[in-house]
Amino acid sequence: MELGQLVTQDNADTGVWFPVELYGKPADFDLLILGDDSDAVQQHGRKTMKKLKGVMAKSAKSGGAEFDDEAVDELADSGDEAVLVRIAGIRGWNVERKGSKVISRQPEPVTLNGEELKNDAASYRKLISKIPALKEFVLKVSRDRTNFLSERSGN
Repeated sequence: MELGQLVTQDNADTGVWFPVELYGKPADFDLLILGDDSDAVQQHGRKTMKKLKGVMAKSAKSGGAEFDDEAVDELADSGDEAVLVRIAGIRGWNVERKGSKVISRQPEPVTLNGEELKNDAASYRKLISKIPALKEFVLKVSRDRTNFLSERSGN
């Protein structure tokens, strides 16, 4: 029996392009998203756990059951990092529709408030800070292994 159709690791590591849908509507741009099982995401998870362990040890040494503001900020930042590590690219489309049917799609730059977004961490950070719903989208897509099946229809 050939199990190749069940392989997800390769696509998880290289990423798959997904059309972004927010608030139930297409957003006319795609994100290249890494899977939860990718080496980059797994490595990030290990770093986050080490950071948490350090914060907890620091809190225990100070005799406090609660985290100080600095610890809370540090852990909150790691939430955004969990999203950022999963984004590996962005591409935009000029989409012509007739009703709900797409007539044509032409590549175009993605802009946010007039500023062109690049394929870099600073642009991705700006994107998720201005559009918080995007965080949920990225995490949901990344965590669903079926999105990374080797015989998935291409984008």
